[in-house]
Amino acid sequence: MHREHFYVNPRDVRGSELILSEEETHHLLRVLRKKKGDIVWVVDGEGTGYEVKILHIETNGARGKILTTRRRIGEPVAEIHLAQGVLKGERFDWLVEKATEIGIRKIIPFTSENAVTVAGPQKVARWKRIAMAAMKQSGRSVLPEIASTMTFHQVVSLGSNCSCRLIAHIGPESVSVKSIESKHHISTQRALLVVGPEGGFSKEEMTRAVEHGFRPVTLGPRRLRAETAGIVFSTLVLSKLGELE
Repeated sequence: MHREHFYVNPRDVRGSELILSEEETHHLLRVLRKKKGDIVWVVDGEGTGYEVKILHIETNGARGKILTTRRRIGEPVAEIHLAQGVLKGERFDWLVEKATEIGIRKIIPFTSENAVTVAGPQKVARWKRIAMAAMKQSGRSVLPEIASTMTFHQVVSLGSNCSCRLIAHIGPESVSVKSIESKHHISTQRALLVVGPEGGFSKEEMTRAVEHGFRPVTLGPRRLRAETAGIVFSTLVLSKLGELE
């Protein structure tokens, strides 16, 4: 059964009680019509979920008693980071929402030869709000990190901290996710998936990625839009790990 989740800032968890913000209380009171004595589920975005009994509600905040605590509900074992070339318009909004829903831990927007748009602080803040809503909707307990915009060269350098490095690419050297050999195995630790913009990667960029240990991966016989490719790629890897069963 689906349970509506609410968010609490970790600093507002005080012993056996917690305080919900004015924004969360508005949703609690005005949208879902909750009242004193009702039981709700609250997550802190850092992996902890709380079953909470509402003790007091005002328009500017609500106080609740923590009944039970659970760790890492709705979270995959693997830590999947998705680096995606910045997309124009609202297409990256959609990507952030869906990537959060399926279990991605970190989303990294980047620029490259075919993706020159730089996302400013306001856009990153918007993506964080979208991720927050998607975390609560999907029943997760960890709020994905939305990184500041990086360059492609910075992204491939991040691979040194990941046991699995894969890059989506259309080419004869690319293999399917399900056929990846042990040398490039998908582990249950941390994986970095890289998806380019609509124009793909340049030859020099692909050479650099391979030099940094990335394995080119095909996403199937059909050409996908960049934002679709990001979600398909993530889904294939999570499925390989048994995280979608």
